[in-house]
Amino acid sequence: MKGVSIFFMTSRHWDFVMWQQASDLIEQAERIQRNFLQVFVRGQYEGSLNRLGTWAPPVNVVETPQSWWVISALPGVEPNHLEVRVEGDELIISGTRPLPRCCSEGELKLWEIPLGRFERRLNLTPGVRFMIGETRLQDGLLTMELKKVS
Repeated sequence: MKGVSIFFMTSRHWDFVMWQQASDLIEQAERIQRNFLQVFVRGQYEGSLNRLGTWAPPVNVVETPQSWWVISALPGVEPNHLEVRVEGDELIISGTRPLPRCCSEGELKLWEIPLGRFERRLNLTPGVRFMIGETRLQDGLLTMELKKVS
């Protein structure tokens, strides 16, 4: 068969082609995600400032015989944007974490830190009354004592 060349893909070449296609798909997915975040999340953030419970901060709870100590991570939250209250058998921590002034303009590239309204509800021990005691917001950490009332 003179003049006919047959090309066989070696295993190594096939691996390269597959990895290149996978890389292209990952890049495309990241581009789609960035576009989605720019359009959807920015609108959600702007619209969520008036909604309750858009995100819930993490908490640790330590119980002693006299109290519950509640520790919550709230970096970037100012004391005047924070509310803590006991309603029935629930502790409610709520407020807002605004978008920093530096970032109000520009293209959104990555969105991992939740902003806007937050609310965290903790179920307290049924039948036990609690009173909010010592409360401190320092270095992004809310530390509060819930005193058990007899």
